[in-house]
Amino acid sequence: MTALDAHRPAPPITETERQRATQRLCDAYGEGRLDEVELDERLSAALAARTRRELSGSLAGLPAISRQVLATRTGQIAGGLAHLSGLFTWILGPLLFHLMGSRGSSARAEAAKAFNFQLIAGPLFLVVAIAAPQLLPDWIAALTVLGTWLGWACLTVVGGARAFSGQPFRNPVTRIVPWEALDTRGR
Repeated sequence: MTALDAHRPAPPITETERQRATQRLCDAYGEGRLDEVELDERLSAALAARTRRELSGSLAGLPAISRQVLATRTGQIAGGLAHLSGLFTWILGPLLFHLMGSRGSSARAEAAKAFNFQLIAGPLFLVVAIAAPQLLPDWIAALTVLGTWLGWACLTVVGGARAFSGQPFRNPVTRIVPWEALDTRGR
């Protein structure tokens, strides 16, 4: 470090760096490593920080994100995407996520759940869409088909949201029809 470097002002932090730091503080609070008072103090310091040194001070003493935590978050994201991919690709997206997931991973297990649901819901929707107009008055048939489609879409989104958050979810359709084409234990 030269004498000129000592007098040069530190570059300002970016908004992305600030958001990353505040997220890390919130995660530490959620994991019980910070209490409310300390979280508030550290968030205030992070939001007021103008340099990396000041921002780093708000994170002092927090352990770095472990590989296990990172792997868990990655699995949650992949599991959520596997569920949501069913909205656009029916069984192909969840199947692709299942094939790409490593054995025993939460991502592979969630992809299997998504695949199994889509494999049951697709034919069920086709039966309703074909039978309802034949058996019911037009307006009731239309509402039945629309309700079935909305139920499928909602359960697909709920499965994805629960996977993203890491919360367990067993789809009610797969409880009623307990058939599994893919092992939901991630094997």
